[in-house]
Amino acid sequence: MLKLGIEPDVVTLSTLINGFCKQSKISQAVCLFDEMVEKGYQPNLIIYNTILNGLCKTGNTDRAIRFLRMMEERGSEPNIVAYSTVIDCLCKNRLLNEALELFSKVKAKGIRPDIVIYNCLIHGMCNSGQHMEATRLLNEMVDNNISLSIFTYTILVDAYCKEGTISEAEAIVDTMRKQGIEPKVVTYNALINGYCLQNKMDKARRVLQLMIKKGYAPNILSYNIMINGYCKAKRLDKAMELFHEISQTGLIPDTVTYSTLMQGMCQLGRVSTACELLKKMVASGQVPDLVTCSILLDGFCKGGKLEEALKFFQAMWNSGVELNIVSYSILIDGLCKTGHIKVAKDLFCELSINGLKPNVYAYAIMINGFCKEGLLDEAYQLFRSMEDNDCLPNNCCYNVMIQGFFRNGYTSEATQLLTEMVGKGFSANLWTATIFVDLIIPSNKSILI
Repeated sequence: MLKLGIEPDVVTLSTLINGFCKQSKISQAVCLFDEMVEKGYQPNLIIYNTILNGLCKTGNTDRAIRFLRMMEERGSEPNIVAYSTVIDCLCKNRLLNEALELFSKVKAKGIRPDIVIYNCLIHGMCNSGQHMEATRLLNEMVDNNISLSIFTYTILVDAYCKEGTISEAEAIVDTMRKQGIEPKVVTYNALINGYCLQNKMDKARRVLQLMIKKGYAPNILSYNIMINGYCKAKRLDKAMELFHEISQTGLIPDTVTYSTLMQGMCQLGRVSTACELLKKMVASGQVPDLVTCSILLDGFCKGGKLEEALKFFQAMWNSGVELNIVSYSILIDGLCKTGHIKVAKDLFCELSINGLKPNVYAYAIMINGFCKEGLLDEAYQLFRSMEDNDCLPNNCCYNVMIQGFFRNGYTSEATQLLTEMVGKGFSANLWTATIFVDLIIPSNKSILI
């Protein structure tokens, strides 16, 4: 277009900006926006809102707020959509005070808040446990003659269920029905999850059946919630019943379904059954992700099947699964606990070679492994190297190292490190405190007598 001398208009440029935002290429979208302004184009509200939405979806909260201010400074008054986008972003990032401040600003400007803004704020308050503030906003909605939507009710049902107050959630559902609003699948799922969290699986099952009776077909999430509940209750037979029921409904089990079942099997020590399920998963066309593979790897390690764990880890590598620090840590931990310290050390050294950076959890595992094998020098050297590798030791790492010193008779070193730990604001855990007390009590017995 440019070569032909055809000057793109606002519609053309806004289409390009929208494309960049959809592909999360927000920097390119902002550059094009700046180029538009420099060339004298006057961006409309659609372009501004597109950029705002792109910034919020890519987690650029601060930039979104600055962009909103820039709109105001340039005389392009943000509309309710713009404010809703930013308020939603602030709530999702738990910046609730900032969200409420912006909400107050919206009202001060004479803009009437809609149900979308209220839902965003109520959802944010409920997720942060600020139920009183959520109730205040609900009352404000009623005072402003804004009818509660199915989404508003579902937010409340979900919040009460997660808080463990199922009776309150049930009361909300009753209120919905009195208002002529029939619960939808998402509402039923929230209620099912509430019962599962309290291990009331029979009631959860009845809600699922009621849902079907009311003419709402459960989705795969409904079944995944139920299966997870049964697995946590160690009722694997019921979980498998539901798994077989899925195919009869025309739904297809997803990665979460298989991962949840495999987790339940591994927790009961049925690793071989989990392996069989993995084969079924692959045969059905589902591709196991890193989470699924890590569950089975953890099952092998906790079941003491280190040879199978190493083979499976290698298979993960060969199949192109992008291994992360979690998968490495699972295997390193399994190797350390079974006394294979040399293999664990080699694997730990591989992390940096493969472009991974050990976190405090990985360091704690390796330090503990060295301590258990009596390799205190190597453990302490690794402990002191953490800071050089931009990974500051935390409370766990200090306690592991101190316990290692105590158990191997390095009392003065342990006491010195304990003093250092307290000086940095950390505290001894129960195990460290018990070992320390056991050491000092004998020396005080004669004084007490």
